[in-house]
Amino acid sequence: MMHSDKYIQALVDSQSFFEIHQENVLGVEMDVFKNRPRSLVDFIELSASHGEKPYLIYQDKVISFTQHLSLVKKAAHILQSEYSVKPGDRVAIYAANCPEWIVFFWATVSLGGIACGLNGWWKGSEALKAIDAAQPNIIVADQKRSERISVQLEYPILIFEDIDFMSYEQEVNSFVRIDEDECACLLYTSGTTGTPKGVMTSHRSMIANSTLQMLQGAAVSQLSSSYGIDWSKNTPTSLLTSPLFHVSGLSAGAVTSLFAGSTTLVYDGRFLADRVIELIQKFSITSWGGAVPTALKRVLDEAKSQRLKLESVLVVGGGGAPMPPELIDRTAEVFPNSQYSFGYGYGLTESGAITIINWGENLRTEPSSPGSPMPTIKIELRDENGKLITQDSSEGEIYVQSPSVMLGYYDNPDASASTLTNDRWLRTGDWGYKKGSLYFISSRRTDLILRGAENVYPQEIELILDLHEHVDESAVIGIPNDDLGQEVMAIVSTQNSQLRDDELAIWVGNELADFKVPSKWKFTNSPLPRNASGKLMKHVLIDTSKNILVEEDE
Repeated sequence: MMHSDKYIQALVDSQSFFEIHQENVLGVEMDVFKNRPRSLVDFIELSASHGEKPYLIYQDKVISFTQHLSLVKKAAHILQSEYSVKPGDRVAIYAANCPEWIVFFWATVSLGGIACGLNGWWKGSEALKAIDAAQPNIIVADQKRSERISVQLEYPILIFEDIDFMSYEQEVNSFVRIDEDECACLLYTSGTTGTPKGVMTSHRSMIANSTLQMLQGAAVSQLSSSYGIDWSKNTPTSLLTSPLFHVSGLSAGAVTSLFAGSTTLVYDGRFLADRVIELIQKFSITSWGGAVPTALKRVLDEAKSQRLKLESVLVVGGGGAPMPPELIDRTAEVFPNSQYSFGYGYGLTESGAITIINWGENLRTEPSSPGSPMPTIKIELRDENGKLITQDSSEGEIYVQSPSVMLGYYDNPDASASTLTNDRWLRTGDWGYKKGSLYFISSRRTDLILRGAENVYPQEIELILDLHEHVDESAVIGIPNDDLGQEVMAIVSTQNSQLRDDELAIWVGNELADFKVPSKWKFTNSPLPRNASGKLMKHVLIDTSKNILVEEDE
């Protein structure tokens, strides 16, 4: 099937690495990359060819591809000899972003084990729930998080700060290859609606995601080069601000970087816009893929206050939340060399990250769409009875089928069966519609507000509220109403104590129907609760006792 983007289609046609054919994947015929590696072990072995080039930069440490490979072999030896890790065994990783996180991920998959990336923002009780469900051979953790769980731990724990790799001499002799449809890692759902589940991500899924990232990168480079942007000026260096326990930080970030032979700067500690800018300048960062709207807005505001243009950056991308068009325009001003390559998209942990993406001409003409499906990814819209919707502008639930889709939820057959169909279509729980090849997201079904006979989509109202000069961020939720079933409530984060609800009601009412204008308002000068991937935790706004995350202040 031809892809709607001419640059992507030309690469698929001309580059053998991106050649696509059909294969049987877990009983279903699917489009796959024909000449792909068959195991993440290939990524580790191929990385040796990048030699002394830096793979990871962290604080004042630089780790080359050669050094990293040696660290992985040492960590794998520790896991194998001291904790008996063999294919299928779990290794839980509970830590902030750091090189050891990445090293132990690769060490685990190099033995055929399953790396369980626990959310570093979880409180101890939540981490223990996930640990008990995964039954790992060993937990590797940083000191800070080990203290959260040390009280009642029944599993061995290895603390990063206690490991001296320099004095450790033994390495594994050979890696273990398992079938590409076996599980490589468990990543946990964002938990914006409740208890997180362990998403079983296969070797195949992570390899497919990395290949798609590289395909998108090559397309972007061709388009922006045609406008005169010079890609040879700086060494490819990515800024990693997304958490490694999240699919965008791990799969799109660290894993793809190892495969592509590019350098990753691992950001640590609380997200501070001035520090992000300082690192971009110091290391001539060329790409930043973790530009979720809240993080991007902070960096753009800070750059504006310092009157800066950050010209080393060639690619800016994000996801996880709708991208206000105003932010897209402002990004082109602060990151002038990214103006042709800026993109954002839609994907889930369950879909294996990159699913739909919008960039280039489509982004200019339809900035509110997260874009078109990438090659090898099929999207369908279906009604409440599961019937296919083919006509444009007709709303349905988004279904995804691809080699990247999860194997299922770990040790949770009921949840797996209700989310994956027999022919491996993933029910996303998100609702949207399409116009031609472009998709538009209406809402999470769980966010939908049913006000009388009307459906109200919070996202539509939030995008308008967020454009107000005194609104830092907003969240719209439904609250019970005796007469209407639900009414619309807006929670607004602002530093302006004079801001009033009637002013904002007029602001929303100028753009939207009266029934969509919030009838209840709440103001706060604190940031709204978000999970590690930048998504609003609406269930926490409704009931603060549901917050399972620790406020990080490192």
